[in-house]
Amino acid sequence: MADQFELIKKSIIEFETDKIEDYIKKALKSGAAPTEIIEKGIRPGAELAGEKFDKNEFYLPELVMAGEVIKKGITVLEPLLIKEKSAYKGTVIAATVQGDLHDIGKDLVSVMLKGNGFKVIDLGVDVPPEKVVKAVKENNAKIICLSILLTPAYDGLSATIKALEENGLRKKVKIVLGGAAVSSETVKRYGADYYGRDANEAVEICKRLVSA
Repeated sequence: MADQFELIKKSIIEFETDKIEDYIKKALKSGAAPTEIIEKGIRPGAELAGEKFDKNEFYLPELVMAGEVIKKGITVLEPLLIKEKSAYKGTVIAATVQGDLHDIGKDLVSVMLKGNGFKVIDLGVDVPPEKVVKAVKENNAKIICLSILLTPAYDGLSATIKALEENGLRKKVKIVLGGAAVSSETVKRYGADYYGRDANEAVEICKRLVSA
């Protein structure tokens, strides 16, 4: 089974879009649970792609290609995760902030949240602040997960938090930040609430927030 997880991980960092679906189906046939495939195959592959980006071994085009492979894999797993999910826990708005086109982390967090009983409103990438505000209002969401890979997108983060404040929503929501350009210091500097070092931690934070 470990070999199958390694193949899934390898397909992500080698951009094997045509192979990941087959690897995942073989892992499922061998008895692996969807959540196990994410934890032992997809998540490590996503994290390795992020590490390579940090070390300048990958650049943005490679990161985008790795993200496309992950999306293909998630497409296979998402219906199974939704089927086995626990009782509804709440609604989360997920977005990559304006100025950033990265979606690896956001997509991974979104599918893991769905598998843990959350309704996820995924706004996509390069999301303008007003779109986040609108989604919070329309869905009465209490949690926002924002992804930031590129430091120039800090302006988008700042504008998003300001827009929430101006619309009287900031005190009604908790903001969880994640991505390669984020740290606990970023949370303090921009007035967010939590820092998720990886997809698993971001999901755990959301679970704690709804059970508090």
